[in-house]
Amino acid sequence: MTVTDGATAHADELYRIQLRHLDDCPGCRKGVECSQGVRLRRAVRAARLAADKGRPRWT
Repeated sequence: MTVTDGATAHADELYRIQLRHLDDCPGCRKGVECSQGVRLRRAVRAARLAADKGRPRWT
């Protein structure tokens, strides 16, 4: 497993946690953002950006 694969796996796991939270949180189900939902969304975004840095760009 390379660093990029590990970062991608980490991003995927955070995304699954975020989806589980969205299903379980009554506030998020109603469309109201809770603090944990916001933190998870930011963490997923940061992890995805970190995983994309290791990939070559297509030109």
